[in-house]
Amino acid sequence: MRRARAGAGALAGAVFLCGCGGPPSASSRDGDGGGGAGGRPDVGRAQVVEALARGWFPGRVGDIAVIPNPRATITYRSESNRFMHGGPWPHDSDLPLLLHGASFFRPGVYDAPASHQDVGATVTELLGLPRWSGATGRPLREAFANGEEAGRPGLVAVLVLDALRSDYLERKADLLPNLSRLAEEGARFANARVDYLPTNTSTAHSTIATATDPAIHGIVGNGLYDRRTGESSLAYEGVAPYNLMALTFADRWSVATRGRAEIVAQAGTDYPAVALAGHGACILGGHPPWMAYYDSDSGAWRTNEDCYRLPPAVAALQFGPRLDAVDHAWMGHKLDSYGEARRSSHFAAFEGEAAVALIEGSAFGEDDITDLFLANLKSPDYVSHKYGPFSPEMDATLAELDGWLGRIAAALEAKAGPDGLALIVTADHGMPDAPASDDLWVTYDDVTAWLNERVDPGGPGVVEYYEGSENQMFLDHARLEALGLAPDDIARTLEESPAVGFAITEDEVRQALPARR
Repeated sequence: MRRARAGAGALAGAVFLCGCGGPPSASSRDGDGGGGAGGRPDVGRAQVVEALARGWFPGRVGDIAVIPNPRATITYRSESNRFMHGGPWPHDSDLPLLLHGASFFRPGVYDAPASHQDVGATVTELLGLPRWSGATGRPLREAFANGEEAGRPGLVAVLVLDALRSDYLERKADLLPNLSRLAEEGARFANARVDYLPTNTSTAHSTIATATDPAIHGIVGNGLYDRRTGESSLAYEGVAPYNLMALTFADRWSVATRGRAEIVAQAGTDYPAVALAGHGACILGGHPPWMAYYDSDSGAWRTNEDCYRLPPAVAALQFGPRLDAVDHAWMGHKLDSYGEARRSSHFAAFEGEAAVALIEGSAFGEDDITDLFLANLKSPDYVSHKYGPFSPEMDATLAELDGWLGRIAAALEAKAGPDGLALIVTADHGMPDAPASDDLWVTYDDVTAWLNERVDPGGPGVVEYYEGSENQMFLDHARLEALGLAPDDIARTLEESPAVGFAITEDEVRQALPARR
């Protein structure tokens, strides 16, 4: 059983002795992770509560959502995850969103708000599927080449560049010529952002794929905690889609075409691959799409054969030979495992190689049924989690990723023909820069220890479970009752911490639900 430990972390004494006041501002400052390309105003409490309401799924969220100060980082005690996303701030929630394909989209910069839900709704419209009642996204019709009418592509491709901050399009343009070209030639939504919480990979890909809020599809984090058993697990535990409570557009298109559409999904780890591929054959009446995810234990591409099919084009691809060729090293760092090797530009090349192989080995364009290519390119996330979004390591990874983005786009165009490709490029979330000071670089254990020292000194503590980018804290209600405390008392105490921006109780979120509906 994974539980938050009550003992003080190594940083707790130094970091949390300051009893700072209320939630800090989220105003922008160049390079500090507080701002974003869109220059949005500060994020207020009402906006945070509304975003949490979009992610409120009964039984899957905790008693308190702990939102880090935008100038702080709350993360794991791990050198591989020094930087952690998950909040509502522009560095986490502002998105690049590009629609490319002159036959389907009108080039230009569009100021209308856009979201992950809208990406899924736009794909649904391009496929000619009817809107379903649970969808909260809208088709981005203002960018359609034919006005309100969407054309029928031969191939729809969605590329999710993991942790690719929106402001990279300006601040890293010299490293991203292919991404810049797609932005210049296509439709760019300059005010695209994540409008729910948390901002993490499982939740984002599920939201894109279903065109609806996490409050409806149920994937409210990378991990889920079961209060009944006291166990935590991945949202897509076992590389399986059973916790996803809504159909994806891939599911619906597979059913509509009776399994004849060529649907291929790829990701640099299992959970975005499952979200993009959908339920496959693991739902009544479903057909198995092609799905491949990178397995960090073997350095190979794998699938869940109960639900999906492993594409032959990548079945034999191994990361090992590529690492052997560089002596398992990169920029002075030792890559001593297939997991650690993901935190390098070598992995960007390996993912790109696999994507091109999948496209070239597919049956795209062999009939008149629209096909789907859905990919998560994970390397920016792994590298920025460890080294930061503006590190030399990230620059090298972005340059490698962009080179492969050009090759992927060319491979897609070759399959679809000059007028047959509708390409959508976005990100799942961003990544904060380094905290304002080392004192604001803390762990989940530190927060738990700091809290317990204030409300239950010498006692067993009030936290039942707390960790992960989903930012959900589950409280020990029996201990709270014994202490005469309520969740609101805990939330107000947490907001005294300099590392915490907001602490929002589940009751506060529930009260916002009628207004949101």
